[in-house]
Amino acid sequence: MTTGLSAADRARTIAAAAAEGAQAADIVSPGHVFPLVARDGGVLVRAGHTEAATDISRLAGVGDAGVICEIMNLDGTMTRLPQLRNFAQREGLNIATIADLIAFRRRTERLVARVTEADVDSAHGGQFRAIVFRDQVDDVEHVALVKGDVASGEPVLVRVHAINLFDDIIGDRAYSKGAATYNAMKRIEAAGRGVIVFLRETHRTTPSEVVAVRSRAPVLSGSQIRDYGTGAQILSELGGKDMILLNESNRSIVTLEGYGLRVLSG
Repeated sequence: MTTGLSAADRARTIAAAAAEGAQAADIVSPGHVFPLVARDGGVLVRAGHTEAATDISRLAGVGDAGVICEIMNLDGTMTRLPQLRNFAQREGLNIATIADLIAFRRRTERLVARVTEADVDSAHGGQFRAIVFRDQVDDVEHVALVKGDVASGEPVLVRVHAINLFDDIIGDRAYSKGAATYNAMKRIEAAGRGVIVFLRETHRTTPSEVVAVRSRAPVLSGSQIRDYGTGAQILSELGGKDMILLNESNRSIVTLEGYGLRVLSG
C-alpha cells in the first residue's frame, strides 16, 4: 500500500476487509475506506444502506459484505433519487430502493413472532388487547396494545414507543414529553381503535447510562427509536395499513411502504 487514497489502494483495502477470516488488524484505520457494521437481520431490522448492501450480497450468494458509495453530481452535491433515475437510465443500470428489498425479503422471511396475548384494563385507556411479539434476531420481547379492529382498512391511530424506565415508570419531570404515551392511550380510547407498540431496548442500555445522561442534561426528550423495522413488522403482522402517527417526532419514516404501511396526516 502507498497512501491508501488511489482507486487501486482502496480496492485492495476492500478486498482485504471482505476476505474470508478478515480481522480488524488487516487494515489501517482510520483510512480512506470506512468500515461499517450492519445490524443482524438486515433491512428488516434497520432500513439502512449498510444493511441493504449486505442483504443483497447474501441473497446473491456471494458472502455477507458489500461496498457502498455515494454518487455525486458534477457540482459536488449529493445525487438525489430523480437524478439517480436519470443516471441509471443513461448508464443502462437497474435501480431499486430499500423499500423494494424489504418487500422482497418479507415474502419469505419473518423476524417477529407472536408469542402470547391477553386482555388488560388500563387506568389510562380502558380495555386493550396486549399481544407479545418476540424479535427473533435479538430474542427480545415487545408488546403491542391493541384496541378495536385495526385491520379493517380504515386509518388507525398508532404510537411506536421506546420504553424508558425514568420517563414511563418514575415520571421524571426532566423529560419534556412525559406522559405522552398515556395521552396516546386516552386518544385511542376516545377513537375506539388504535395500536401502541412498546419496544424494549435491544442495545443493552443500562440504568447507569440513563442516569449519566440524566445528570448532564436539564431537559430530556425520552428514549429514541433507533430502528423502525421491528415496530413496522409488528404493525404489519397486526394487519395495519394506513396509520395516523401519535409520535411527536417530525422525522420522516422512510421505507414503510416495504411493509405495506402508509403514514397519513392527522
